[in-house]
Amino acid sequence: MSLAIVDPELQALISLLDDPDPETYLSVSERIYGLGPQAVHTLEDVWEHTFDELVQNRIEQIVHKIQFEDVRCRLTDWAAGDDHDLLEGCCIVNRFQHPEFNEQNLRERFEKIRRDIWLELNNSLTALETIKVFNHILYEVHQFGQKPEPGKTFEPAGYFLSNLFENRRGNPLSLGILYVALAGKLELPVYGVGLPGHFIATYTDDSVLPVKADDILFYINPFAQGAVFSRREVELYLKQAGITPDERYYTICSNKSIIARLIDELRQAFEKKGETAKAAELKILGKILK
Repeated sequence: MSLAIVDPELQALISLLDDPDPETYLSVSERIYGLGPQAVHTLEDVWEHTFDELVQNRIEQIVHKIQFEDVRCRLTDWAAGDDHDLLEGCCIVNRFQHPEFNEQNLRERFEKIRRDIWLELNNSLTALETIKVFNHILYEVHQFGQKPEPGKTFEPAGYFLSNLFENRRGNPLSLGILYVALAGKLELPVYGVGLPGHFIATYTDDSVLPVKADDILFYINPFAQGAVFSRREVELYLKQAGITPDERYYTICSNKSIIARLIDELRQAFEKKGETAKAAELKILGKILK
């Protein structure tokens, strides 16, 4: 196997990937794995230029293991921090399925939407007027909130932020996360609400902290073009869904719990598709946030 690789250690290790001895492969793979994400680009380059199916399969296994560990470490650090930035948490989860997505480009597009909303806001607007402006920019100007194809609302793809930015189609949770993350960067008192079966947001009276149910001015449905509704409609939803009312279904939830929900719903989506290996990995990630 002739390789043009700068790192001589990695070059030597990769040259042994075609060794038929399982113990040799285990030793080699563990050493490559220990090099971390910096080894991925070289491994992928070798994969593209070899016709050895055994080597390709082994490279795929090693790369996946490296990338999953990278996500696990990033999520662990995020969970242990004090900030719990929602956009950052969502980008980490995005790497689970799209490890090499262009995060800088996504953040630039996110910032463009945030700035466009910010330019239209002023201190004289009421809460409802503020949300009307917010909704106009997000849904009409930037055209987010396009409905998924029938039967695909809760497909795994609908949960990833990179897919949402690519085709502007998402599900209640991914659109809700985008909505709440944008509001947070605009310093608006808009927070997520952990309503079972349907993630929503709320606009609060931010003069009192911590926020309680009585401080909520109104609720917002990001999946319905930012439609505004009252607590009574939340109660009706719970009644129709046969869900026993609980105060936590009416008040705000933490960003950490939102990312935990994202991971859990993703796990369920992959289970429904029969992708048990990915579901098992998501279960591991979910435990980090408990």
